[in-house]
Formats: sequence, structure tokens, C-alpha cells
Amino acid sequence: MKRTTLATLVAASALVIAVPFAAQAERGHGRDGGPDSEHMKAVDTNGDGDISKEEVQAFRTTMFKAADANQDGAFTLDEMTLHQDAMEAQRKAEHQVRMFEKLDTDANGTVSAAEFAARPMRGMERFDTDGDGTVSDEEREAARAAMKDHRGKWGRHGDKRASDAPDGE
Repeated sequence: MKRTTLATLVAASALVIAVPFAAQAERGHGRDGGPDSEHMKAVDTNGDGDISKEEVQAFRTTMFKAADANQDGAFTLDEMTLHQDAMEAQRKAEHQVRMFEKLDTDANGTVSAAEFAARPMRGMERFDTDGDGTVSDEEREAARAAMKDHRGKWGRHGDKRASDAPDGE
């Protein structure tokens, strides 16, 4: 009994943790927090660009009902897992459609070798700093260092953590 109660509490907490982040997201910042993101549109039901407590509560209720597959007023870890898996599968399918549409430039439902080859080489453009058409070991190392430094400034993956940053950074 304790295990089921704990699992339900953990599951409920996991489902609603994302909502306050959505409510606090600054407009236009982050790929998932901008005013045009699907998540923000789902929370901001009146479309005014602001998130009210009522909208957050309504979103929480919707998320809870979606996770409670048998609609018994509570969900199990299995129900939460199934719900999360379904949401992830939906996001993956939507991402694949967007990627395919970008590749299928003539919108004929297939990606030709020419369309595939025409994709921008952003890595080459960014890392080939001397413009010779080749990314050398030195250029790769410089790119790695720059990415590590950039991530560290924002408290992600790098050696430098946000808590170590000087005030104002």
C-alpha cells in the first residue's frame, strides 16, 4: 500500500513539475518556452500571452485526466509510464514529419538524392574557420572548446557552472 501511494505521489509530481516552468517561461526564450510553442499554447487557453493560475490548474487537470487511463481518479506508475511513452512517441513522430518536410523541398512525398545532398552543411560552415573546405583537428578542438565554454556559462555540461559565474552573468 505504501509503495502504491508513494508511486502515485511521485507520478503526480512528475506530471505537474513541467507546468510551473511553462508558467515562468519568458516570452521568446528557449525552444520550448516561447509564446508560440505548442506547450505554451496548451497552457495559455485564452491566447493572451499570459499564464494565469486558473490556466495552470486547468492544464494540470487535463494532464492528470490524460494520465489516469482508467479514469478512477488516480493513476498508477504503469498508467503514467504509458502516458509518457505515448507523448514521447507523438513528439518523435511530429519531429520526423517536420524533418521530412524540410528535406522534401519539392513536396512530392519523397526525398531524392539531390534534395538530401542539398542540405546545408552547417557544421562545415561553422567549424571551417579558415574557409579552406576542410575542418582540421585544430578547428575541431577550437569548436569543442567554444561549445564547452558556452554550455558552462549556462550551467550545462561544462566545467564552469552557473553557480560559479560572476554576478551579472
